[in-house]
Order: sequence, then structure tokens, then C-alpha cells
Amino acid sequence: MGSEEKVIAYLTENGYGDRVRHFHNTDVTAGSTADALGVDTDRICKGLAFRGKNCPAIVVLASGNARVDNHKFKEAIGVRPTMISSDQCEELIGHVAGTINPFCLNEGVKLYLDMSILKHKGENVFPGIGDVDSVVELSIDELEKLTKPICWVDVTK
Repeated sequence: MGSEEKVIAYLTENGYGDRVRHFHNTDVTAGSTADALGVDTDRICKGLAFRGKNCPAIVVLASGNARVDNHKFKEAIGVRPTMISSDQCEELIGHVAGTINPFCLNEGVKLYLDMSILKHKGENVFPGIGDVDSVVELSIDELEKLTKPICWVDVTK
């Protein structure tokens, strides 16, 4: 079973399968996904994959316009962030590069939700589900409930 199929099965089991939105996307950027959905880029949740010295894989889910601040990352998570190379994403995270999302991660992956997403409280956000042409539409509370992150962090600028 592929990454997207696993996530759709997980969402369906939890009552959110009807929230999956499929579209045709020409690339894997938050901007092109937002254009395809007709929403603001910042409401797209992008998954960023990191590793730290002696640290298992880390995924930070952030809003579409956010950029990681290395100093804030080290302060919040305790390790200097190093992006996981695209050829290692599937092995370490469970999703291929460009489709990193907060669902069905490999065992041992640490998931954090970035505070940049919280500015969309009261409106829905769109995390990916393991394919470049699909997302799920969720409220912030639903996102937190379904992903069970370690915690919320402030690691972006």
C-alpha cells in the first residue's frame, strides 16, 4: 500500500475520509497547491523533514509561507536542524520528498506542529496526504487530534 492509500485509510477510519480533496497540480509547492484549491498559500500546511545529531527523523508541519529559523529550531527542539535529503525521505519518514505530511509517519519520527499554523484558527487548513495532488481539509483542532504531535513549537519566521 502506498503512502497516500495508507493516509486515506487512516483518515477514513477516523471519520475524515470525506475531507480529502484531489486536484491536478503542476508541481509540489505550497503556492501551486493553494492555486489549485483556490485558497491562500499560508493555509497550506507543508511538512519539513529534518534530522539532528544523534536524533531520529523530525517532521515539522508549518504554514505555507513560513520559513524555518535555525536558531529558533535549536532552541525549541534542542538540535541543530539538517534537512533530510530527498533520496532518504521515504526510508526515514515514510513519505517521498515533496509529499511529507503529518500522517502515518514511520515509527520513531518526531512530529511537531509549528505555531505559524495557529493564525488560521477558525478556518480550515490543508495538509498533504502523501501525494502531490491531494490534501485533506481540517480545522486546527482536527489537525492536532489526528496527528498527535509531540507539541506545538515556534521554529519559523
